[in-house]
Amino acid sequence: MKYQKFHHPECYQTDHIQVLDIETLAPEAEDGSFPPWPLHEAVCASVMTQKKVGDSYEFDIRTVEFANELEGLRQLFGLLDAGATLVTWNGRGFDVPVLQLAAARHLLFEDNALRTAWLAPRWAINHADLAELYGRFGGAGRPSLANVCRALGIAAKTQGTGDGVAAMIADGREEQVFRYCEEDVAITWLAWLHYAAARYADPGKLAHPLAAFDRWLADDDNGRYAHLKHLRDLPLFRHAREADPVFRLDRLIERTERRASIAAMRPSAM
Repeated sequence: MKYQKFHHPECYQTDHIQVLDIETLAPEAEDGSFPPWPLHEAVCASVMTQKKVGDSYEFDIRTVEFANELEGLRQLFGLLDAGATLVTWNGRGFDVPVLQLAAARHLLFEDNALRTAWLAPRWAINHADLAELYGRFGGAGRPSLANVCRALGIAAKTQGTGDGVAAMIADGREEQVFRYCEEDVAITWLAWLHYAAARYADPGKLAHPLAAFDRWLADDDNGRYAHLKHLRDLPLFRHAREADPVFRLDRLIERTERRASIAAMRPSAM
């Protein structure tokens, strides 16, 4: 019998990325275990978008509420772009099927980016499930996002934990759930940058978008993303700033202006 070699290149495009994460509620299992995924209903979904434009990057982070599940799904469909690489953490085993089952519950069968990700086989290059990629598809086990972030020196889960979502909702702290979900997409994106830089042996795939994201957070004057600004204190952000030509140019201009100011204050030579 002739066997055909299966090729799985993992050649993800890295210029247009969308990171997806959801928070859910489900009935408690009698044995205290994690409830099966079909029993979960989404509370919210956060999407972080990174898109390369010229030599820099544009970013956006949005959260969709599912108080009205049908309206939430339609909003999510409008955010997700089939042309982007969808990045998740265990999205193939949880987030995407939970959302797709919700869509089926409302008879939403139209073609969209979520459906594309749901139908994609494991080796498809339009959906990068980092839990599988870091775990080498079972060869290294399935790590948790928190443990991988801890190993990478990334502060994770500062806004809460997944098993605390029910308590937050019961206490009327929905905004904290949304902040927690947005932090999860941000740290998942950081884990993605590390994977992409290692996968393609290109440090720039980490440093360049990271430096641009650092500037984007710094320019958040209205405090919309204040809950993410602690990330800027991480060593990897400082390293990205040092490697970023825009940051180096700004610092050079600042030093030049400071020297010119000092020179102007000196008494003129007589």
